[in-house]
Amino acid sequence: MTSREQILATIRRQRPQGPALPDIHAVPFIRFDDKFAAFASLIGNLGGSAVQLQPGESVLDAVRQRWPQHGRLVDLSQPGHEESPSPHAWHDVDVAIVPGDVAVAESAAVWVSHADNAWRSLYFLTQKLVLVVPRDAIVDTMRDAYDRIAIREHGFGSFISGSSRTADIEQSLVMGAHGAMAALVVFV
Repeated sequence: MTSREQILATIRRQRPQGPALPDIHAVPFIRFDDKFAAFASLIGNLGGSAVQLQPGESVLDAVRQRWPQHGRLVDLSQPGHEESPSPHAWHDVDVAIVPGDVAVAESAAVWVSHADNAWRSLYFLTQKLVLVVPRDAIVDTMRDAYDRIAIREHGFGSFISGSSRTADIEQSLVMGAHGAMAALVVFV
């Protein structure tokens, strides 16, 4: 054994034990009486909005109500949607409708992991992002969300929350700095 290995072995033997990790399942976490109301309130604070479709109403109806003068619309939530030959083809999309898997009430985040979308650039190039989430797929906390999600074979998944914004030290707010300028979550 070299002197280096002897020193490291001695250090390892003398290392103090760290504190025991807490049992995260023993602590009661946040539970919302009305998950949708909590989600909608928080996403509103983040510059987005959330709606629940009424009977007979479609996602396109909700989009047209919010943005009647939208430009190019791409709907990836429906089978047989528009395909793109390259990620650059999404540069002029005004409204993108994409499926979401899980919505989180405590953070107003939606998990997206869309195997059919070869170009995930659409999530970040569009001006307005519409996330379509099943009504029963809203959970209380991120911990609950991680219990429900899975990274699929293509290896892409992301939590998206509200519209993209950033501010500098001079308090200049920039909307759409690294993503959509507006976000709408539609629960179906």
